Amino acid sequence: MTSPTPKVTPPDPDGIESRIARDIARHAAMISPVVVLVTGLIWGWGGALGSALALALVVLNFLGAAALLGWAARIAPETVMVAAMGGYLLSLVIFIAACVAMKQVTAVDLPVFCFTLIGAHLGLLFWELRSISLSLASPGLRPAQKKE
Repeated sequence: MTSPTPKVTPPDPDGIESRIARDIARHAAMISPVVVLVTGLIWGWGGALGSALALALVVLNFLGAAALLGWAARIAPETVMVAAMGGYLLSLVIFIAACVAMKQVTAVDLPVFCFTLIGAHLGLLFWELRSISLSLASPGLRPAQKKE
């Protein structure tokens, strides 16, 4: 007799990690037009395309990592660590593979793609630090402050 397969519930779309990732995506949507315009004016179409692809990859990375951590949190606390490390390594592999793949695409300016990939990733993380609440009473994003 075989044991029943454990039922895995999908992650809560309103989990802490998902809210943070959506906030990062919102910030990326605010800066993307400016970054693409500036790189397009300086490096032409190849720069604009490279920065747009890099920004999209960064946002997908944050959203995917949030989904993975949310899924792991539903299983057990130990799986969160495994998912975080595995997701980080997978992200590194995907970023390296994307840079190698972009080397083959002549329409994309490779240095712009790589610098935007690194700069957007770090820049969005530092920008998000201002919005994070490090309190167990209100984990995730800080509650909105009431203006009096």
